[in-house]
Amino acid sequence: QKQVGVLTRMILMTQKAVMDKQIIGIQYTTLQKKLLEEFSILRGKTGTIPDLMAERMPLAYVHFVQILVDTFLLSTPLAKYSDMGIFSVLMTGILTLFYHGLLILAKVFLDPLDNEDFCEGCVYLDLAVLLRESNGATDKWIDGAETM
Repeated sequence: QKQVGVLTRMILMTQKAVMDKQIIGIQYTTLQKKLLEEFSILRGKTGTIPDLMAERMPLAYVHFVQILVDTFLLSTPLAKYSDMGIFSVLMTGILTLFYHGLLILAKVFLDPLDNEDFCEGCVYLDLAVLLRESNGATDKWIDGAETM
C-alpha cells in the first residue's frame, strides 16, 4: 500500500513542525492531538480503497450497463416507428418491462445481501438457507452412492 508510506511521512513532518513551533495558533497538545485524530481518520478512509477495487464487479460496469439499457429503451420507439407505426409504443412498454426487470435482477444478483439497496421490495436472497438446502441435497447423493 503506497499511501501508507506517504501518510507516515506526512505525520512525521507535521509532528516535527509542531514540536519546532513552525505551526502555531492552538495549544501544543491540542494541535498535536487533533492532527493525529485527523490522520487516523484519513488512514482509515484510505484503507478502504483496495476493498472497493477488489469487489466482484466494479461499480463503473454496473453504471455502464444501466446507461446502455436506458439508451436502448429510450431509442426503441424512434427505431421501430417506421416498421411498426403506433404499435412501437406498445412494444416499447413491453421491452421496458422485461429489460428493466432483468437489470434489477442483475443488480440483486450482484449484491445478494442488499448492501447497496438497489431496489425497494426486491426478493431477499437468504444465502444461509440456500447453502443449507444445497448441502442437504449432497447428503442424499452420498447416501445413494453408498447403497449402490
